Formats: sequence, structure tokens, C-alpha cells
Amino acid sequence: MFSTNIQLMVYVDDVAKARDFWLALDFCLIEEQEMDGTLVVELAISKGAAVHFVLYDREFIERHSPEVATNAPSLMFFTEDIFALYKKMQANHVQVGELIQLTDKYVFNFADLDGNYFAVTGEIAE
Repeated sequence: MFSTNIQLMVYVDDVAKARDFWLALDFCLIEEQEMDGTLVVELAISKGAAVHFVLYDREFIERHSPEVATNAPSLMFFTEDIFALYKKMQANHVQVGELIQLTDKYVFNFADLDGNYFAVTGEIAE
């Protein structure tokens, strides 16, 4: 049986810069270690989150595991205050797409430093 814990591997060109990108968006650093001469960083939205990101150096993975696809997964984040998050990302100079209303929710996408796109959806905070 599967547990409720999930780790998503995200392959990036510069692990330290990617770590700093996610930390600026209020992610928590879970663990940071060096493995075979390369930095590996584990992050989560909160310390108790069931889903964690593990950042790996893309070149290291391509060299040691060429059969592994290094493209980013398509992820949808949820937020309780989409306008505040959108403004925070703009203030942090994150490349964001247009904020669009879809029925009673809003959605936008954003790119990390490696050009991987992620989506966010949420309602307006009251």
C-alpha cells in the first residue's frame, strides 16, 4: 500500500538558486545534503506537508541516470488568497502569467528559474 507521503523530483540547472527561489516563496527547507559531489535539497510548503520537492542537479541526473526524464511535472498549487500570492510573486520578480477568473476561482501560472511552469488556483480571500 502507498502512504500519503510523496516526493516530487524536480531537475534544475542550479540547485542552490532553485532552493533560494522556492524559499523566497515561503517554502520550508526540510533537508539539504551533498550526494556524490552534488547538492540535493528537499523542500515543502510546510514542515508537516505530505508532498515534498527534491531538487536535483539536471546534469548530474543525465550523467548518472540517462534513462530518467528530466522534464518538470505539471503541478497545480492551491492558495487561500490568490491575489496576495500573485502580488508576492510579482514583488519577488517571478515570471507570472495573467491572473484569470474561471467561474468562482482564479488561476495563473508561473515559471521557476529553469523555465518550468506551474499553476496556482484559489479564491479571493474575504
